[in-house]
Formats: sequence, structure tokens, C-alpha cells
Amino acid sequence: MRLTHSALALALAFSFGNFAHANTLACSNSYGFRVDVSGNTGATVCSNTSSDLIDLVKDFSLSNSGYTQSSAAFAVGRINDVDFTASYAANSNDLVFNAPDLGIENKVFTGATRKKAQDAFEDWVKHSGIIGDMMRYQSKHSAASPITGAAGIMPTMAATDFNTEIQSVSNIATTPSSSTDNKESTTNADATPINNLIGTGVSIGSFSNNGERINSYTLPLSYSIGTGDDSRQQLIISVPLTMYTIGKAKGYHAGVGIAHRFPITQNWTLTPGVRYALTGSVDRATIASVTSASLTSTYHIPFEQFDLNIANMIGHYRTGKFKAGDYSFDPNIKQTMLRNGVMLSQPITLGSQQLAIEYSLIDTRYIGGQKPFMRDMQEFGVTLGTHRNNNSHQSFLRAGVSYVRAKDNNGFTFNFGYWF
Repeated sequence: MRLTHSALALALAFSFGNFAHANTLACSNSYGFRVDVSGNTGATVCSNTSSDLIDLVKDFSLSNSGYTQSSAAFAVGRINDVDFTASYAANSNDLVFNAPDLGIENKVFTGATRKKAQDAFEDWVKHSGIIGDMMRYQSKHSAASPITGAAGIMPTMAATDFNTEIQSVSNIATTPSSSTDNKESTTNADATPINNLIGTGVSIGSFSNNGERINSYTLPLSYSIGTGDDSRQQLIISVPLTMYTIGKAKGYHAGVGIAHRFPITQNWTLTPGVRYALTGSVDRATIASVTSASLTSTYHIPFEQFDLNIANMIGHYRTGKFKAGDYSFDPNIKQTMLRNGVMLSQPITLGSQQLAIEYSLIDTRYIGGQKPFMRDMQEFGVTLGTHRNNNSHQSFLRAGVSYVRAKDNNGFTFNFGYWF
């Protein structure tokens, strides 16, 4: 089972590490390794994937050809941005493990052979919770975290929750026109009957993180079901599927969400939602489940030549316990996120096509005591698509681009959507 192999990879990597003494690893990547034998410095290898690290820890001689089973050895490494070392004294089978980033110092594992000492260490990894501790540390210290970093599962879930609601005030159609599209209408009596809509598309993100390139590819599937006379009143089921890459490493997010949009007044809507998702990557030695609950408010302010829309969201996201083979762990990451935005919408005509162009500014920030490394983020976007008053169409298109900036991270997202 690949999940079990990923967890085993973590155990193997940690069984040769510490960050004590004056030894450091000359490496800016999330993974790295070097073995020093009897004072002779080995070769340093840096990588974006855990598999490269595992090959090295299985065979010390790949880093230092002078290593033997009785050598005095000192290994320095990094896995998921956690620095570690481990050492063997000459002619000793005692493995001394240190990971000060996780509060672990001089943990000793003994055995009749070095292989037995490593087996003892693996048993400890299965039950100590160190894997979850490592994921939590990475979340707080790296923009490359698969959970809270660029293209991470939590910001991806938050963006999906927010976009589900802001579409209700967008003049770029994702529903048929309603009474709210007519500025002179004051009741829902004139509302256009609602059709259920299937939504699909693609979202591509590309970000720079301290020299590393992070790319994401999302397929945002959705199904909207009208539940009232007002077209804004809908039950929305969304199933976003994401693949991300960090260098040559790959990872995946998948989840399902349910939200219900409630019109409160002519211009105000509220949308509560819940979501469950999984993220997994053998290359990044990470797997976790995440659940969330969110509440989003939108307010529509019509003007003569344009519309101004204000959206505010609060969401709570938390990881859950996950079991893979004999390994059981929970990163215990709990985040509360605020996502606030304004959108200016302007109707335009190209040929005979009635379209809308929209300009948006969105600010995302975490609140509470467990803020991640990327604790706030800003997005500036432009979108063009079919105007919702274009009733000659039974399908609708939209396409846009956004510039995204955050701590040690910036990039662009490109979005295309189709509803029918």
C-alpha cells in the first residue's frame, strides 16, 4: 500500500538524523542528507522529494563511501523542512537521534545490530506522533507545506468556499438571471425560473517560493440545485480535484463540499457550508484529512454604470487523525481563516455578445494562536465572461487571471469556467 510506504519512508529518514552540534546542512530544499564518517565529510544531496532522501538513508555509502557497519557516523538531514541528525559511535549499535525543531534531544535506540536499532526506532515512530509533529512544524515554517502553504489543501478549500458564494453577486453568469439583475425590481415575483447547472473548468496556479516553483492544477466540478423562486437560493455541491507539483514532486487534493445559499434581502445573501478533503503525496511524505465549516456573506451595491459587491467569509479548518498501516497520526493543525473581498463589475458589449468584466481584490488572513508561515495573502484579479442577463444562452463562460502575493511567495492563477 503506497500510503504505508510513505509513512515507512518517514521512519527510515528520521532514523538517521539530528541537528545538534555545529553541523548544518547546506541545502534550501525541503529534503537533504549528508553522512560524515570518522571526520570525513560526505556529499550533500538536496531534493524536492522524499524518495531521494530514502535512497540515501538506506545506504550511507551513497553519501560517504567510507561508511561501514562499525564506523563512527554522523548524519545530518532534513525532511519536510525539519532539520535532524543521528549518530553512531565507532563499534556501537546505539542510534542517537536528535530533532531539536520537534523538542527531541539525545533519544537513544539500542539493538543487537544497527538494523535492530533502526527497527526499534521505526516502532517508536509508529506510535509517538512524530509524523504529525513534523507536518505541524512545516506548516508554521514553510510556504511549501502541502497543508497550509502555496497550493496547500487548506487555502485551496478556503478559496473554493469563498468562490461558491461570490458567484451569487457576480454579473458573470453561473445561474440564470433573477430579479436581482433588474435594478428596478424590489421583489422576487419577477424572478426567472431556475435551472439546475453543472459547472466545470480548470484553474492553473504557478508560484515562486524561494527559488522553488510550485504549480497547481485544479478541476473545479460543481452542481447547483435551485431550491426556491429566487435564483440565488441554491444548494451547491462541489468536488474540486487538484494536483500540485514542487519541482519534480507531485501531490494531490480531493474533497467534497456542500453549501446552501440563502437570500436575506434583495442585495444580501448568506451561505453556510461544510467540506471534507484529503491530501496525499508520497514524494512530499505527507497525508492528512481536513474538515471545514464556513459562513460567507455577500452584499450587492448597484450603481448606474457598474456594480460593487462586498464579500466576507470566516472558515474553520482542521486536520483529523489518519491511519496508514501500522502508522497513526494527526498533524493537529487547526486554523481559522478570514477571507474578505471587493469586486467591481462592469457590463460590456463585444459585437453582439453581452459580457461583463470584473475586477477583484481579496485579502486572506489567519487568526488565532496557530498561524501558519503564510499567515496572510492578497489577490488581484480580472475576469471576463457571459453577462447573466444574456438569456439567449443556456450555457455560460468565464475566464480570468489573478496575481497572488504572500510571505516568500508570489505568482499567478489562471481560471476558466463553463456552466451548462
